[in-house]
Amino acid sequence: MLAGCDALGKVGAGSHNPPANQYTVSGRVTAVDISGGGGSVNVTATSRSNVSVSQQASYSGTAPTATHTLSGTTLTLSYSCPTELVCSLSYDVQVPRGVAVSVSTAAGAVTLTSLSGAVSARADAGLITAVDLSSPTASFTSNAGGVVATFSAAPRTLTANTNVGPITLTLPGTASYKVHTHTVLGTSSVTVPENGSAAHSISASSDVGTISIDPA
Repeated sequence: MLAGCDALGKVGAGSHNPPANQYTVSGRVTAVDISGGGGSVNVTATSRSNVSVSQQASYSGTAPTATHTLSGTTLTLSYSCPTELVCSLSYDVQVPRGVAVSVSTAAGAVTLTSLSGAVSARADAGLITAVDLSSPTASFTSNAGGVVATFSAAPRTLTANTNVGPITLTLPGTASYKVHTHTVLGTSSVTVPENGSAAHSISASSDVGTISIDPA
């Protein structure tokens, strides 16, 4: 989905950044699946009753082709690019509270705010930031970047993995957690209350990077 350069003559070509395209999905949505490429993805839960999407294209020649489909109650957002020097699409999505969210990007940052449904985010190269989550289950993976996540309610299961990059998790200190951490090159610091039989489980692994798990 990321575009490459197919001709040396394209080097130095200007980038087109037209106004963002905005639309609303009127059907009932309980899950959103976003397949990004080189752009950023921001997903925010609000008190609205439907899903609002703003997508910003950036390209050197031909605009990316964006699609959105609603199958049952699952909304899928994705795009494809021709072969050119610059081609990406950034998403800013507002969802109702409780909607499950799954995001993947090739080279772009992911920001998740105030979500309370199950959440999953993967970035091949980019930082994953989660703010004010109350999701019961959460999974974050960044191959080259990092994970910074703050929870307002203790998750039942939380998994965070990076190949290269730090992991910083902040959770309510009123709960106890069953914690497993693993680093190859890096250090781990766990200051949340720990209990091997706790109902809340945290697993964090970084090949190269520090891990910090602290109470709010």
